[in-house]
Amino acid sequence: MALKTGQCLCGAVSFRGDVDETAQACHCTQCQRWTGGGPLFAVRVRDLELTGEDHIRTYNHSDWGDRAVCETCGSTLYWKLTGRSVAFVALGLVDDQSDVTITEEIFVDYRPAWLSPFEGATQRTEAEMKAQLAAFLEKEKRHDQV
Repeated sequence: MALKTGQCLCGAVSFRGDVDETAQACHCTQCQRWTGGGPLFAVRVRDLELTGEDHIRTYNHSDWGDRAVCETCGSTLYWKLTGRSVAFVALGLVDDQSDVTITEEIFVDYRPAWLSPFEGATQRTEAEMKAQLAAFLEKEKRHDQV
């Protein structure tokens, strides 16, 4: 992880945080529509400091997730589990992407035929991702009950 900065297209929303060198590409149909055709490239960030939060608009798109955009320029900002802090930001926001590698592709059963898999990246289907999410949420539920 490395301390990095980033911003949306217009600069109304910016961030600073510890950013992973690995990223994922989500091929679900929601991400394709949200990004305008390709996958959502997302990178894990810890200790996130956001500025311009009054320009952020969120949209609850499912029982478990929220998407956020800059209301001024429309830039994709992040996806997060509802009620949780932001763990991933859109890779395109990061100012210095020189050391980032795509290591995981998710919802690969929806990857467009025109897009080849990323060499060496782990491939996960919708069923695998939903099972992983269900297991995570169940573990969190049990932890909260203790």
